[in-house]
Amino acid sequence: MKRLVRLYPGAWRRRYGDEMTRLLDDLGPMPPGARMRTGIDLIRGAIDAHLTRGWDMNQDTRAALRRAVAVAAVVWAGLSVDVVLSNVVFPSVEDDDGVSVLIAYAAVFAALLLTGVLAARVTPSRRTQALAGAVAGVLIGVATIATFAVVDNAFLGTISHQQAKIDGLANSGMTSMRAYVNASLAMGGIGLGAFFGAAGAGLSVLGGILAQRYRIGGAEVEPEPGA
Repeated sequence: MKRLVRLYPGAWRRRYGDEMTRLLDDLGPMPPGARMRTGIDLIRGAIDAHLTRGWDMNQDTRAALRRAVAVAAVVWAGLSVDVVLSNVVFPSVEDDDGVSVLIAYAAVFAALLLTGVLAARVTPSRRTQALAGAVAGVLIGVATIATFAVVDNAFLGTISHQQAKIDGLANSGMTSMRAYVNASLAMGGIGLGAFFGAAGAGLSVLGGILAQRYRIGGAEVEPEPGA
């Protein structure tokens, strides 16, 4: 958990880093659910610290980001339920979840498009709409991988019977299923967060354009100087 403090800007760490580290020490060992929530809070705080430092965080921008975080939370909750159902409640040793994965991706992309529509209701700025989509995408990707980490480690006995996991371990050269799973999840978190972040920026801008064109509660766009 302390490693997540490194995600914060240098100036923030110099001012608050020691205090945050002591607070994490005082929390002591935590159950998986609480650990995941704390990790997500730390990541979200790091994103906010970077944004506050590098962007003009006016009221409209903050409102757009709050809506982005709300969308990400709803999507993450839905994906987490799917992860638990497909891997724990109704586990399968076959790699037959292609349709559900496609549906999940479609739902994420639709949510990122919606993020742009919601952001357009408070600001006409394409830059802010792209930022809102990127933040929503990164949060969805990282939080979903965090859910997989909790589920895979808590129910490793069940997860290790999946054929995809068995084949992956054999091809990796590792001898520990837990080490293989966690290494795969670490890489997956980086890749999925980056992918959803980039997709979120583009889809959110598209959502903002659609909201403006079809007047879906979009904010008024001020005319360009001299227009």
